[in-house]
Amino acid sequence: MTILTIDIGGSSVKSAIYTDKLEDRNHFFSPPSLNEMQVKLDQLISYYLEKYPIEAIAFSVPGIPNHDTGRVEGVSSLRYIHQFDFISYFSEKYQRPIYFENDANCACKAEVQLGIAGEVKNALFMVIGTGIGGTIISNGQILSGEHAYGGEFGMMLIDGRHELSELGSAVHMARKYSILKGKSYTGEEVFALADQGEIDAVAATEKLYHYLALGIYNLQYMIDPEYIVLGGGITKRRNLLKHILRKLDEIMNYGQVCPITPKIRLAKFGNDANLIGAALTVKSSK
Repeated sequence: MTILTIDIGGSSVKSAIYTDKLEDRNHFFSPPSLNEMQVKLDQLISYYLEKYPIEAIAFSVPGIPNHDTGRVEGVSSLRYIHQFDFISYFSEKYQRPIYFENDANCACKAEVQLGIAGEVKNALFMVIGTGIGGTIISNGQILSGEHAYGGEFGMMLIDGRHELSELGSAVHMARKYSILKGKSYTGEEVFALADQGEIDAVAATEKLYHYLALGIYNLQYMIDPEYIVLGGGITKRRNLLKHILRKLDEIMNYGQVCPITPKIRLAKFGNDANLIGAALTVKSSK
């Protein structure tokens, strides 16, 4: 089966053809308006339709897919994605089956079915991008929660006021650093400057590691999984796990009794997990 799989993110949109692996990848930066997004997606889909016998189109989306209404509900850093009839728009335009799934759930499906998770009973998947999403696996099943918000870890008010999606995101870290310096920087550039010892970049990255570790600590003691799997673009960062574990050591010595140290692993598929998981959503529906 030939599936066009598309991952819509707060910073960029990635795409590929999936049969049993990803091929012919493309990407573009997420535009600022719904109209521009629709134009770019239409151009992208038309490109693939001219080259491949596409049988279905699968989307990984931020927020909460409502399979009854065909809309993307909830909240995300890409606000306009929630403002139109998502499934109807693409199914009517391309006359093909259209599927959508939450981005964190897509990443989770990829790792559980094909990646490092294997026969997992209880785990958390944390996907770190422009925002932070996640999935809870309990007894081998995804827990969506009463209102389908289960796993929206990024909404935690991690310092009492600011969300983990802001404090634990390299994109938001770079925006704050750019304001401080009066010049635009990417997250990768801030990390590179920190490696060189630039004092403000070091401070910015240290805060990021701290808040990610704090979020992980809280999730461990709220849900008590076997392990926590980290995915998203930031997992390509050299020594990310080392820095988070260093901060966890500090947090666990704040004075409380902490008998359990979170077991953390990096996802096998990294930034590809959403694309793969969206395609697997199609296959599991057959």
